[in-house]
Amino acid sequence: MAVASAARGATWAVLLLALLLFAGCAGTPSWRETPPPGQRQCRDLLSAFDMAVAEAGVGDAGRARVAGFPYLRTDRLLASFAPTLRHHPDAPRYADWLGRMRQGDAEARRIEAANLPTPARQRLARRSGGEAPAAAAKARGERLLAAELLGPEDGPARVALREAVAAPDHYVDTWRVLGLYPLARVGLSLGYGRWRDAYLAGFDGPFPTRGEVRRYAPAPPAGPPLDAEAAARLVRRAPRSPLGLVDLDDETLRRLAAHHAPVFAIETRGHDDRLGAPYWRRGPAGPLPAVDTNRAVADVRLAHTRFDGRVLPQLVYTVWFPARTRLGALDILGGRLDGVVWRVTLGADGRPLIHDSIHACGCYHLFFPVPPLRRVVVPADHDLREAPLTPAYTPPHPPGERLALQLAAVSHYLVGLATVDDAASADVPYALRLTRSPPHYGRRSLALPDGGRRSLFGPEGLVAGTERLERFLLWPAGIRSPGAMRQWGTHATVFVGRRHFDDPLLFEEAFVLPTPVP
Repeated sequence: MAVASAARGATWAVLLLALLLFAGCAGTPSWRETPPPGQRQCRDLLSAFDMAVAEAGVGDAGRARVAGFPYLRTDRLLASFAPTLRHHPDAPRYADWLGRMRQGDAEARRIEAANLPTPARQRLARRSGGEAPAAAAKARGERLLAAELLGPEDGPARVALREAVAAPDHYVDTWRVLGLYPLARVGLSLGYGRWRDAYLAGFDGPFPTRGEVRRYAPAPPAGPPLDAEAAARLVRRAPRSPLGLVDLDDETLRRLAAHHAPVFAIETRGHDDRLGAPYWRRGPAGPLPAVDTNRAVADVRLAHTRFDGRVLPQLVYTVWFPARTRLGALDILGGRLDGVVWRVTLGADGRPLIHDSIHACGCYHLFFPVPPLRRVVVPADHDLREAPLTPAYTPPHPPGERLALQLAAVSHYLVGLATVDDAASADVPYALRLTRSPPHYGRRSLALPDGGRRSLFGPEGLVAGTERLERFLLWPAGIRSPGAMRQWGTHATVFVGRRHFDDPLLFEEAFVLPTPVP
C-alpha cells in the first residue's frame, strides 16, 4: 500500500536545493535595502515573468501572491499559521510553511508559463539565456528563498514575511461602500431568507419531481476497494508534515477519493443536466468554455481545514454541467456552465466528520454534519447575516451502501441526501481526476482549439462567458460577478456577512463535538 510522502519530500527538497543554490544569488541582504546584484537579477527575471503573464492575461488566481516576496504564494490555510511561527523550536514547522508557499508559487508559474503565448515564452527564454521560463523562475525563486528567508531566526525579512502573509479576501469593500451595503444588506437578507425558506420546505421531498433520474457513480478503483475501517486507517497512518497536513501519494488519494465519492443522482430533463468535462471550443469571437458530456468526470482535490485544535484532511469533488438552462430572457440565474462542489472533511479518527457543498459560483453553501458532530446556535442566527445553513444531518450508510446526492434539474440544487446500494448504483460511471496532476492541474491549463493552452479560469479566478444577469442586482454585496463559475480558493459564499469556502476555521463557531464523559 503506497503512502510514500511525495509532497512532504518535495517540501524539504525545495529547501535543500535552495540552500545549495544560495551562492548563485549573492549573500543575505539587509531587508528593504537595495539588494545585492545577484538577488536583484533574480528579482528582475521574476518581474519580467510577471509582466508577461499580466500582459497575456494568464495569471493563476488559485493562491495569493505575497507582497514583497515574488517567489511565494499563499492560501487561507497557510496564512492562518503565520502568527504562530516565531520561535526556534518551531523551525521544522516554519520550514514546512515556507516550502509549501514556495511550492505554490512554482506550481502556479508552471501553469502560467504553459498558458503563455509562444512569442512571450520565447522572449522570456532569451532573457534567461535559453532556459525555459518556468525552470528559470523556479531556480531564481529558490535562490531568493535561501538568501532572504533561511538566514538567522527572526531576521528582518522573516519578520516582514509574517506581516505580509495574509489570507486573501474575495470581497470588494469599495463596492460595498458604493452600493450602500449597510442598507443594501437588508434587501439582500430578505431575498436570501425567501430562498432559504422555500428551499428548506422542499428538501428531502419527493424526488424527482419531473423527468428521469440518471445516477453517476465513481468508476471502480484500480486496486481492491476499501471498507470504512481500512479507509479510516489509511488516514490515521498517513504521514503528516510538521504543520500537521496529511501527505498522500496519488495512489492513496485516488483510493480514498473512490471510497468517499458520492453517487450523483440527477433529475435529467435535457443536455444541460448531464455531467461532463470542461474544455475550450471554438466560438464566433474566440474560444468558449464548454462541457463534454461524453466524459463524465469529477475533479478531486486534497485540502485541509482546522478544527478542535487539529488539522484535518478534506476530499473535494467538483462536477460540471454544460449550463444552468435559462428559462427566459429575464432569467437572472441561467447561463453557460454550472458546477457543484461536494466536500468531505475527515475527522481525527479518519472517518467523515462533516460534509458541505456549494455551487461552483460559491452560492448555496450547505452543511451536513455527521453525528455526533452537531450544529449549535451562532450570533448570525439572530441577525441579518447568512448563518451556516444545515438542511439535515448526514444519513448513516452501512457497508455496501454509498451516499447519494439528489440534484434537481435545471437549478442543480442539492435537494436531498439518500443512500444507495454501491453494487447497483450507476447508470453512468464517472472518472476521478486529481487536480494536482499535469497537464490540466484542475482545469488550470486546457488545450485551445487552435493551439496553445489557457486556464478555464481568468486572472481573478472567474470563468469568462459564465456571467449571470444577477450580477447587476447583487454587486453591492461586494462579490465579483455573482453567479459566475470560480476557481478553487476564490469562493466567497455569502452575500450578507463575510465567508469563504476554504476558510480554515469555517467549522469552529457553528459545530461542536460532545465532550467525552470522563
